[in-house]
This record gives sequence, structure tokens and C-alpha cells, in this order.
Amino acid sequence: MKPSQVTDLRDFVALLETRNELRRVGVEVDSHLEIAAITNRVCKGAAGGRALYFERVRGYRLPVLTNLFGSLQRTCWAVGTTKPDFLYRRLADALARFSGSAEQRLRQLLSETFWQPRPVFQAPCQEVVQEKPDLDGLPALHCWPGDGGRFLTQPLVFSRDPDGGGNCGMYRMQLIGSREVTVRWRPGSGGAGHQAAWNRRGKPMPVAVALGGDPAMVFAATTALPDDTDELALAGLLRHRASHVVSCLTVPLQVPAEAEIIIEGLVEPGASHREGPFGNHRGCYDSTGSASLLRVTALTHRRNPLFPATVAGPPPMESGYLAKLGEALLLALLQVDFPQITAINMPTETIFHGVALFAVTREPGFAMAELARSLWRLKPFCQSRLLVFFDDQTDVANARDCFWRAVNRIDPQRDLLRDGDRLAMDATRLAGPAVVTDAATRQLLERRWKDYGLDDQDCP
Repeated sequence: MKPSQVTDLRDFVALLETRNELRRVGVEVDSHLEIAAITNRVCKGAAGGRALYFERVRGYRLPVLTNLFGSLQRTCWAVGTTKPDFLYRRLADALARFSGSAEQRLRQLLSETFWQPRPVFQAPCQEVVQEKPDLDGLPALHCWPGDGGRFLTQPLVFSRDPDGGGNCGMYRMQLIGSREVTVRWRPGSGGAGHQAAWNRRGKPMPVAVALGGDPAMVFAATTALPDDTDELALAGLLRHRASHVVSCLTVPLQVPAEAEIIIEGLVEPGASHREGPFGNHRGCYDSTGSASLLRVTALTHRRNPLFPATVAGPPPMESGYLAKLGEALLLALLQVDFPQITAINMPTETIFHGVALFAVTREPGFAMAELARSLWRLKPFCQSRLLVFFDDQTDVANARDCFWRAVNRIDPQRDLLRDGDRLAMDATRLAGPAVVTDAATRQLLERRWKDYGLDDQDCP
């Protein structure tokens, strides 16, 4: 099977298995701490380790899948490509067909008919309809000792504005009871905006949650893109085919037809519940707080459904590889509005958007402060604590070399910009002539390297 032929979670599992990228665990394991601890150890292994298929989960019928996106290669396969550069080039070429800002071009691209979700009337995700919805049958993970309970950690949460526009995001959800679950909207997210609009009208907000389905949809839901971006259309663009959707049974929303499990429900105005603590990517716990309370109205699923999950925690974790592939899409969009940017790296250790390194073409009149302030106004960078700019000859993918250059090149009086608790740094200037081996000596070494008794292992 080729990555482009993947249509749902089962296809992806089959692809990974044929390529020796999936390990089945046949012994019984516990969803309380044990599965997460196994996953965490595997994620910290060589190249992110293999995806994990836990066949027997104590107390549950459903198998659990983790670490599906635990390498850059698997994440590329998830969206039907083999390299991030291929994804970048495809989007850059597609955006070039339109005019206007990056946001305007993306909207035009995703509005093309071919990418629009296609409704179906019968769907695998509705093969089984539970007469009495019961979340207790889901093997949701309790990941860390201090967590407040069991969480859905890889849910695709669908909502819409009262007047139309929809959103799909990935928000953590804590199981409260057999028919209640919290949703922790991120401030400024599409879901949070939709709930505010429903609250103003005094009406319950319809919500649907999909578990599993096309892995390209997981990537689309986690990518930082302009507000009101149609994630289903983006998944169709990535997959080269439109996503299939089906209408929910009890709420006015459409969900991926090939999902494994669908949870439908309503968030009443003002309905909330204490949520957390939750072990996060920073290596500590988010404290308890108030979160929206979703009351379940329907639960449907495939026959013999699979249960996908992920584990949040210190990197490397699979979410980091999703974010790393997201840089390819982000760079193509950035270059529409900021053509001087030639490369970007958001190091995994800085948790997605904490620090961003840019390679830029430093033309006469280059204004670092203006560029930094413009980037801070964009969603992907509005919470970035540090932006660092390098010349376009710098390999920003090499974060270690970048920080060496940044610390040793800058003039603090000239090259630093502070904006509240955010900092930008201009490391595009050389402090003096670069210290490099001259061309004649490099050629001499190439000719005589083996004469020295050295081989390829002795040079970078």
C-alpha cells in the first residue's frame, strides 16, 4: 500500500505494519498509567520508536493505538507524502495560482470544489448506535500519576458558529461520567469563539467528537492556520481527494464518515466542570480549572472499533513530529506575505511555538523590528517568547549552531527587541570576517583525506 492510498485509520495501521513501523503488544496492559508509560519510553527511543497496537486492555473490549505519528517519516505518510519538502512545494505551487495575502489565497484554494467534503448517507462510523450512550466503555488513558482522571487525548472536536462557519480542533477532554465529558478550549481557538457566540444567544452549542478516521484529518486539526480554515477541505487537499462526511444523529453537524467512534452532545450555556490536573508538554502539570461540560446525546462507532490515543509529556513525543511537518505548510504561507523568509525552524524542545528561528534574505533596509511585530500578530507566533533571524546562508534546522551564532554575533544594544515578555533577535550580521578554511586547503584535504589514514567516519 502507498501512503496516497490511505483513507482511514485502518489503512494507516496496515501501511505501518507492512513497513515494520508498528509493534503489536499482545499481553494484557492497563489504561491506567501503564500504556502511557510504555508509550513514553518508546517515544524516547531511537527515531521515535514504532507505533504501538495494544491488543488487550484490562477491562475493555477496544484495542488502543498510540505513537502513530511518532516519527517524521510516519507523519509524512499520514498525509500521503514522503518528505516535508514535497508538501511545502505542493502548497507553494498551489498558492501561487492565486493573488492576495496568504490568508486570502488559502481560502481561495480550499474553496475549490474538488476539496469540499462530500456527504454520504451511510457511514462506517455509524455501523453501531448505542441505545444508551456510555463513555465508560472507552479505554481513555490516565497518563501521569498526578492527572485528574482519564482523558481523550486525540479527539477531533467539531463545532460551528450559530450563523454557519465550522471548526475542527484538537482539544483535551476529561471523562467525568458515563455521559459527560469536559472540553478545554484554548483561548482564542475556533471552538472557544463558537461557544461564546452560542452563549450570547442563550442556546446550547452542538459539538461532535471523532476518534480515528483519516490521519490527514488529525494533522489538519493540529496545524496552526488562519481562523475559519476548513480543516476537512485541507485534509482533502493533502489527500488529493475529498473527505467523506456524514450527518450526526442528534446534533446539526457533519463528521468524518470513516472515523472509528463518534460522540455527539450539547454544551449548555454556562455548563462547566472542574478539569485537571493534566501532565503537559512542558514536563509539569496544568492545574485544575473550569472547562466546558459536554453532555452526550449519542455515541456511534464501527463494528470492533479501534481507539487512538496520544501521550502529552516532555519531548520527543509524537505531537512534535506533527508540528515539525506543519512547518512545511507554514513556510509556504509565510513566504506569500514575507518573501524574505527562506526557512523556518521551531525547535521541538521549545514546545511548538515557544521559539522560532528564521533564515531571511537581508536586503538593504531590512527592518527586524517590523518583521518581528508582524509575525507576533499571526496565530502561530502570537505566543512565541523568542524570534531569532539569521542570514539565508544559515541552516536554521541546526538549532545548536544557530544558538551559537546568535549569542556570539549580536550587539545587545542594536540587535535586540523587547516587546512585553517577548524577545526578538537580529543575528543576520557578521561581527567580522567569517572564520572558515580557504578553498585551496579544502581541496587539498579532499585529495589527501585517505592519505592521512582517515575515512568518511572521521569527517562531518
